[in-house]
Amino acid sequence: MSDVILKEEDIIIRNYRTSDYKATLEILTALNELFDIGFDENQWRESSGLRQFKPNLKRITLIAELKSNGDVVSMGVIEAQKNTLGQYVGYLDNWATKKGYIGKGVGKLLADRAIQILQSWGCDSIRINLPYITDSKLLDVFGKTGFHPILTVLEKRF
Repeated sequence: MSDVILKEEDIIIRNYRTSDYKATLEILTALNELFDIGFDENQWRESSGLRQFKPNLKRITLIAELKSNGDVVSMGVIEAQKNTLGQYVGYLDNWATKKGYIGKGVGKLLADRAIQILQSWGCDSIRINLPYITDSKLLDVFGKTGFHPILTVLEKRF
């Protein structure tokens, strides 16, 4: 892949299909190898049907696909829920881009579409969960789009 930045006309942003399972598995496995995100292939397989759009369910998985060849190059799960304070909060989870497409603008196109959807759902705010040790470049990218750190979450795995 060259240094070309992809444009909106190069990408199709669509809902997840079960045929995307293998491509999304490869993307998340590579991300897990880099950042130990706690990815579990068995859980991903078992929840495959939940990633498809369902009416009245405020959770969908978005896919970025190249128009030129149909390759899945990025993905992200969006969800909206009311928190304990009564705020309707949108979340961007499992956000990942295929290695050769990082820095090509695909993630931004996908995020822009996700934000549009979450706003249309009536969300008061949007949150992104990132690993504790996150590249400062990634924080700068999100900062330029209006996201700011608000809390630190601690976790214990079993």
